[in-house]
Amino acid sequence: MKRFLLTAAILLLALPAIAQNSEAVPFNGLIVDLAGKGIKNVKVEVKNDGRYTKTDKQGRFGLTNLGPQDTLVFTIKRRTHEVEVGDAKSLRIVMASENTDEWKASQDDELVDFGFMYVKRREFTGSASGLTEENLKGYTDLADAINALVPNVNVSSDGSVIIRGQRSLTANNNAMILLNNQEIGSVLDVNIYDVKSVEIIKDGVGYGSRGANGVVVIRTK
Repeated sequence: MKRFLLTAAILLLALPAIAQNSEAVPFNGLIVDLAGKGIKNVKVEVKNDGRYTKTDKQGRFGLTNLGPQDTLVFTIKRRTHEVEVGDAKSLRIVMASENTDEWKASQDDELVDFGFMYVKRREFTGSASGLTEENLKGYTDLADAINALVPNVNVSSDGSVIIRGQRSLTANNNAMILLNNQEIGSVLDVNIYDVKSVEIIKDGVGYGSRGANGVVVIRTK
């Protein structure tokens, strides 16, 4: 009986870690030519796994939960190429041309910082809104710009963000705010003239329980 209770206690302690490991971890990539132009409709599959996706018009692709042991196979004009994931969290592939075996792969931290949306458009059914540096022109305050340009999103006077209204009378309704991949408490801490892009993810399940109220992803220049 004591052994059973001990085993049950260990399993209960392990549950949070198991739940955390089950959350989707995004892996984003980009396939371009020597001129930097994206190559579309490239099939990218996980070798011996069955999962695959295709690049969009900008050459972007996204998958989730890749490990160091995984190998990606991408097919261009019936030519297949393989690259091991290793420790990479993102992948930029530069092709000499679509009719050659000459290519180079490297990790790109920019894809890690902001590339979650590549994954979202393929493996996530939620909704999102994006603002670019061009959209923000004419505004002097980021909070005002978000309130004016993004429907169903409200920035409070303290700089917190509520997406789709207040859903709980007792719990915290604030969205998670990420500035260059670091969580901050208020958009008021961000100078609008430094902002390159803002992505508002209304269903941030890929960020775990912390993203349950949505996520505001801000990148600076």
